[in-house]
Amino acid sequence: MERFTGPKLRFVSAILVLGIMAGCGKQSSEEYIQEAKQYLEEDNSAAAIVALKNAVKTAPKSAPARYELGRVYVIQKQYESAEKELNRALEYGFEASKVLPLLTQAYQSTGAYSALSKIEHEQAGLTSVEKAEIGYFKVVSLARLDNVTEAKLLIEDLRSLDTGSVYKGLTAAYSLVLDSDFENALIAVSALKDESPQNAEVLKLLAQLHLASNQPKEAADVFKDYVQFYPEDSQTTFVLAKLLVDLGEMSAAEPYVDSLLKINKQHGLLNQLKAAISISKENYSDALKHAEIAISNGVDELSLRLIAGYAAYQEQDFTGANRHLSYIAGALPNNHPGLKLLAASQLQLGLTTDLGGVLSRLDKLTEQDAPLFSKASYELIKGGYEKDAEALIKKSGGISRTAEDLTRLGLLQLSLDNLDGIVNLEQAVAKAPELDSAQLTLAKAYIVTAQYDKALDLANSWKQTAVDDARPYLLAGNVYVKLEDFKAAKIEFSKAEELSSGGASAIPKLALINLELLQGNLDPAKDMLDAVLQEYPTNVTALATFYLISKQQGNQAAGLEKIKSTFDKNQTNIGLRLLLARVWLVEQRYAEVITLLDELEAQESLPKEYWATLGRSLIRDNQRQGATQHYDRWLAFAPNDKDAVIGKLFLLDSQNKFAEGAKLTQSFLVNRDDVQMQILDTHFLLMKSDFEAAQKSYDKLPAEVLEEPMSKGFLARFQLSRKELEPALANAEIAYDATKNSRNLLLVIHILDLMEQADKSLLFLEAHLEEKPNDLIARMLYAERQIGGDIGAAMLTYKKALEQNPNNYIANNNLAYLYLQQGELDIAKQFAEKAAELNPDNAETLDTLAQIYVAENDYEEALELYSRVVTGDLENEEIYLNYVETLLVSGDAFLAKRKIEQREMKLQESLDRVQALIAEYGIE
Repeated sequence: MERFTGPKLRFVSAILVLGIMAGCGKQSSEEYIQEAKQYLEEDNSAAAIVALKNAVKTAPKSAPARYELGRVYVIQKQYESAEKELNRALEYGFEASKVLPLLTQAYQSTGAYSALSKIEHEQAGLTSVEKAEIGYFKVVSLARLDNVTEAKLLIEDLRSLDTGSVYKGLTAAYSLVLDSDFENALIAVSALKDESPQNAEVLKLLAQLHLASNQPKEAADVFKDYVQFYPEDSQTTFVLAKLLVDLGEMSAAEPYVDSLLKINKQHGLLNQLKAAISISKENYSDALKHAEIAISNGVDELSLRLIAGYAAYQEQDFTGANRHLSYIAGALPNNHPGLKLLAASQLQLGLTTDLGGVLSRLDKLTEQDAPLFSKASYELIKGGYEKDAEALIKKSGGISRTAEDLTRLGLLQLSLDNLDGIVNLEQAVAKAPELDSAQLTLAKAYIVTAQYDKALDLANSWKQTAVDDARPYLLAGNVYVKLEDFKAAKIEFSKAEELSSGGASAIPKLALINLELLQGNLDPAKDMLDAVLQEYPTNVTALATFYLISKQQGNQAAGLEKIKSTFDKNQTNIGLRLLLARVWLVEQRYAEVITLLDELEAQESLPKEYWATLGRSLIRDNQRQGATQHYDRWLAFAPNDKDAVIGKLFLLDSQNKFAEGAKLTQSFLVNRDDVQMQILDTHFLLMKSDFEAAQKSYDKLPAEVLEEPMSKGFLARFQLSRKELEPALANAEIAYDATKNSRNLLLVIHILDLMEQADKSLLFLEAHLEEKPNDLIARMLYAERQIGGDIGAAMLTYKKALEQNPNNYIANNNLAYLYLQQGELDIAKQFAEKAAELNPDNAETLDTLAQIYVAENDYEEALELYSRVVTGDLENEEIYLNYVETLLVSGDAFLAKRKIEQREMKLQESLDRVQALIAEYGIE
């Protein structure tokens, strides 16, 4: 029998294929409708929709097909598509009484209130129940369209309906709603709920009436019933979730929010609710995640930013906390807790510039705020924002109660030269004598202020409370050193050494060595130091002392070698690297310092000593570009560091960038008062000839500073600006006698020239050069003065200048010009080419070389140089006319004429030369 199985199967398959092929003929619209109904009985709505779409495609104006498709869309809650199909069904003549109830449902769901208000509820064929339902939705639509009068008329019309439909009761209750009689409306709809506990419209209206009656808890309970019966209504589910969050019922709200997030994970408002729920459960990670999703999706509410900022802070994401809280800081009222969080975040991030403004808005403070204000004040002082720090310190003075807080406050006050800090430190020590930080800080304050008796009393009392501590003995020893009682100091330091025996501190031993040095006992100090270095071979202070002793003994090479060999064995030790760099700086080995420190990657975490040492070395090695980049990097993260600012100012001054210098000094002075910076501000303002601003800056200088020679130089410039030449000269000479630098020299020379005392000016210059023969600026000025009288002497002076600096392009250029005037073209050309090589974009150097080519009749080379020089930016009329004359001698009169026409000369000598060229070359 098995042998017949194959053929039978093949026979059956063939029959099936034939049957399928026979069924592939074109179906009618009615057949598709019947097929769809079969699918609906099988609960396969998707297949029913496909069949009905085929029915519509087969017969586009088939009213039954349109109706059935619209009806399925309503079942599937695809209400917009249902609207379209049901309206087509009406248009193509389908029975209105069947279409209108479905169309009403679609309109109501899509919010098409205008269309809904126009539905004919009296349509023939509608039952009283259907009329009541359609009528109710028409009333609601009219009310939402603010057509209350027509809504009330419709309500009266619907009262006559003979039906017990719940919609008739809803319509009657809505009449009370329109009259704002929410109390009775609530009673009426509550009764309807008892009759129809699952009716969607009853539940929704009842919940809304509870809300209108300020009964949110009751509204939430009704919404819960609604969502239980109609879980697919995500919009009402969201309303319930939001209401529960507002009520603080986070646990109840969370399941609803989670169910909605499964539908749309990126929904902004849902993520806002989830963030609020998470923060209430102290789930800060989730709170931050959902808050940021909400923000990225357009929810930008203050409360959400607060949640995000607080959650980020709790997660120690201080960058995120600062981002969110700073965004809303301007909208927060003063004393809002969010401002404290923002300040704390900025402290963690080192954003010192923003701290003062935030904390200034807090004045309702408690003792718990003292650490925040102390730390903020410290960071402000550290960053150079002393004025802001001073304001915060005043505030924290009233809330500092504990010994720790008083210690911090005292230290901060002393750092601003406020001696009230000593009082606070004394209170701290009295409150907690065991607090080491208070003892140490107060001790330093006593020594700095020369209150040696108090310092000794403190040391003695400290000894009583810390019998095994070396520090009070070190304090007493340091006081005796200040008093020059070296014998007593030795006793104290020796006791400190005894207490430190077996410890890791070399401080007492180094104090004893320093004591020997103070008394001039180099040899015993050296022996003691050798012993210390045996025990502490990498101690930076010991090695530095070894170098100083070796230098005093005339053997500084040994001291340097000791540091170098120790560093070579410990190259990762940053302290040793910086010590070696400092010593090389003293030894003027600038290139080696730069190489040594360049091995470190410049970063904010490096000690200030790194930045200062490398900066000074770059400047002294005349690496101006590298120095500029270095100080710019330093200022980028420490804009108020005084050493960084002064280094940058030195560079700006050397480049005559006075406006930039003034801007930098003023930005510094905004944050802290500083006499030295006020002096520099006056200087830069004077050098850029802003005499009004300079006078204001000058007036802020202390009286004793105004008596200094430098200030006399300032005064001379003010007097010079007012043409008060004689007093200006007297003050300029005072400044020069005190500091015989090029700038003071030039001031005196300039005043003498204005007074037409050329001989005295020249003698003054000669005297300066005799005393300062390496002053290159003075030598160059002297050469210029000699050109008018003794060209040979001028040439010798320029040559001396080149001996000092062979790369002085001005000296090379001027020598080239002078040799050209003497007809020595070969020599002239050597100097001119050197000048052009040194400064290839300088118009004067290229003009000199071009004139040499002209003298050699090499017009092509000359014109090539002038093509680089003569641009729209060229202001020098002499060079421009040199170019024109070169064109003429080369035979290009046409271009020369055009160039003359293109340029309007302003100087009389240039106008005269143009006429001479026109006449000489016959230009028409």
